[in-house]
Amino acid sequence: MSNNKQDLTLVILAAGLGSRFGGDKQLAQLGPNGETMLELSLKSAYNAGFSRAVLVIRPELTDMLDEALAGKLADDFSCEYCIQSLDDLPNSARGFVDVAQRQKPWGTAHALWSARNHVHGPMAVINADDFYGDSAFSLLAEGLSAADNDWMMVAYPIGLTLSENGGVNRGLCQVEAGKLVDVAEWLDIRCEASGLTGTLDEQRLAIADDAVVSMTCWGFKPDIFEVIEQQFSHFLKDNGQHPKAECYLPTVVQARLDARSETQTDKVVNVSVAKESWYGVTYPEDVNWVREKLQQTLSKD
Repeated sequence: MSNNKQDLTLVILAAGLGSRFGGDKQLAQLGPNGETMLELSLKSAYNAGFSRAVLVIRPELTDMLDEALAGKLADDFSCEYCIQSLDDLPNSARGFVDVAQRQKPWGTAHALWSARNHVHGPMAVINADDFYGDSAFSLLAEGLSAADNDWMMVAYPIGLTLSENGGVNRGLCQVEAGKLVDVAEWLDIRCEASGLTGTLDEQRLAIADDAVVSMTCWGFKPDIFEVIEQQFSHFLKDNGQHPKAECYLPTVVQARLDARSETQTDKVVNVSVAKESWYGVTYPEDVNWVREKLQQTLSKD
């Protein structure tokens, strides 16, 4: 393994409940040697030059993750936990929220917000239950080290991210000259007789076959936390009483792309398209297929 460590942090969003999957996907042993997706990502990040990881989790996962990762990480790679708490909210929005009615996390934007006191430099942000491939982490490390203020994203062709067992949610992207122009969270994307369709703003719409999507594979600088605080506060004021509403990172990123003022310069989000396939489990029926794909992919290494 490489010893050329950079000051890069990998933030892994691992607090999800896996409601459609029926359990904690972040602990599912899907790799050829019983690895979790989380373990595979940690190893890929280390090899790409990341020096530390912050895992955003629910408190009840601590002991299970300790056991799952025991002896698996390099000595010069640090890993710490950050608890995602339902009541860890921006002060300006607390009066709009009924936490007592809430049973699930507030979404990926809140998950990253939870890590704000643990990260002080460039960071990659991924999901714990997805497999991104080694090249994605190399692209993230390269992009985060190349520009002082730019953010970045590793995108995936939409056709490589679908499930045969039901609809999926994806951040659909518009990219021009390698820069992100627009990203919006589409729900229940699936392949139907008429082609790919998904739900945006409660409307069922067609999706182009060559679209690229965000799979929560981002590269940010610490200014992301200020943007999350602002946009998450707006979200809570509008949706704080809704027990299932979630604030997504693509929504936060899009708000910053759209921001135009005398005090803010335009934000550049560079986009690299992944060189390897993405694998993930949304439904229990996806497990055997993902295990087979990971066996084929990782046996080539």
